[in-house]
Amino acid sequence: MVLPHAMEMERELRRELAAGEQIIWSGLPDPRRMRLAFVIWLFAIPWTLFSLAWTGIALSAVLSGKGENAGLWWTWIFPLWGTPFIAVGLYMLSMPFRIRAALGRSIYALTSQRVLQVETGKTRKVTAVALSQLGAVSRTEGKDGWGTLSIVTGSHVDSDGDRVTDKFEFHQVPDVARLERLLTDAQAYASSR
Repeated sequence: MVLPHAMEMERELRRELAAGEQIIWSGLPDPRRMRLAFVIWLFAIPWTLFSLAWTGIALSAVLSGKGENAGLWWTWIFPLWGTPFIAVGLYMLSMPFRIRAALGRSIYALTSQRVLQVETGKTRKVTAVALSQLGAVSRTEGKDGWGTLSIVTGSHVDSDGDRVTDKFEFHQVPDVARLERLLTDAQAYASSR
């Protein structure tokens, strides 16, 4: 049985195909398998707790009216100073859920010409890389065959002057080993033409 969501995502994918381009493989990622996204919580939880404690202590000192400068406008600087840190902490805590939500609105494809990711939602985001631009491939696979296929697509120099590797990733897709074989075959066929 094909789910309505899967059929809708397949239609979204087909909208992106060029003339003569054929789908070799397509798949929906499983956002529930993105457990690694929660690693940021190792930093985000202490950050947020410290920010809340800092702001709470500063605010309680101001509101209690203790101290020789109580009631002066500038005593509010310390509690206000903590609010951006709280906001950053909440942003980091929400990040794994936003990553999972984006994956839930995504579909991946390997076509005769390129690899694609189409993400729907309030805005439509399409990431596409030609087969000729794909480099080294690495695969992370679970015992059930689900996994992530990571493909080097190039590199660039960031604002700090560090070289950063660009990648296209098929996150948490079924039968990832088969996808890798199909990709290798598609690249060989495309380069022989």
